[in-house]
Amino acid sequence: MHAAPETLLDVSATGIEKVANLASLKLEWHQFLEHLARKTHNFMATHLQSCELVSCSPAGVLEIACCRKFSYEELVLERATLQKEMSDFYALPLQLRILYDAEKDACTKEKTVFTLFQELSQTNEVVRFLITEFGGELVY
Repeated sequence: MHAAPETLLDVSATGIEKVANLASLKLEWHQFLEHLARKTHNFMATHLQSCELVSCSPAGVLEIACCRKFSYEELVLERATLQKEMSDFYALPLQLRILYDAEKDACTKEKTVFTLFQELSQTNEVVRFLITEFGGELVY
């Protein structure tokens, strides 16, 4: 008795090694950051929060773009550790390329506390109500 072609196909499909896929890496990105934080790599997890997974080749070369120069510089110094942690977490032999995205950095400069408070006083309904009704102001 011969096995059905579908069965042979299923058996051979399970024998294939897991291949790096950008969509699946992104799907578990926040879990990876939590995993890093639990393993006392808080600084690395914090820097990675401002980064984005950009591309992943079938060979497992993963590109991560940093929109903050400081984060980029810190992650480049810790690239070997980060690469090992990612490979272990995702169970894939990943190679990292860490990139600095100067264009995004220029667009996402951190706002000062005063700018944030001013925006809140203009856009947040609760804050506007408190200021209008009670004559308050946001003070840092």
